Amino acid sequence: MPVMYKSLLTTEQNRRQARWREVAGSFVITDYGESDTDREQAFSNLSFIDLSPLPRVGIRGKDLSQWTNSKNYVVGTQSNYAYAQHDGVLIARLSPGELMLLADPADPSVVISANSIAATHKCYPVRRQDSHYWFALTGECSPVMFAKLCGVDLSPDVFVNHSTAQTSVARTSAVIVRHDINEVLCYYLLGDSSTILYMWTCILDAVSEFNGQVLGLRAMHSLTGPTGE
Repeated sequence: MPVMYKSLLTTEQNRRQARWREVAGSFVITDYGESDTDREQAFSNLSFIDLSPLPRVGIRGKDLSQWTNSKNYVVGTQSNYAYAQHDGVLIARLSPGELMLLADPADPSVVISANSIAATHKCYPVRRQDSHYWFALTGECSPVMFAKLCGVDLSPDVFVNHSTAQTSVARTSAVIVRHDINEVLCYYLLGDSSTILYMWTCILDAVSEFNGQVLGLRAMHSLTGPTGE
């Protein structure tokens, strides 16, 4: 049977009256019962969204270009940069020999599974969905919020769209990828799944200082599409 992914924070999120839905083999949070107006305001100001159940995978190897070409993906040679693809997948190059693929939250069914990476391409998969949490922080206050937890300057004029940083956040190793949604600032944060509760608590504390709000996928889909409604 296929694995059904859900957040490791289910108990904490249910305390907030999370509403769930199955999407592409994952249980995701659509919303927490907030109004459309509150959701849109929070999304533009500062929101915190758990994307951990959604598909993602890492790939390592000496000939990644052969594999990306076989999938019609276009990935540049610049490391610590993310490349948006024709099918909505976002590919972050972490080093010359390592990529990380993230599903499009608006269409999470489009992603490469770890089992689909053939050894013939001299590559091997890294199961990021098992090993890493995935959060999104959106809105104009998100760079200032991050400044409380991270030494990297994430201000929009310095950390341009699709920039990627492998850094420390709240004293834990993490990857930050900027991937704006239309004109709304959006930062993806990924780190070791064993620290997810600690990071959830740290970010909630920082978000609360800016009147931010925990949201679900409905907030992202209001700008990108109907999935998860």
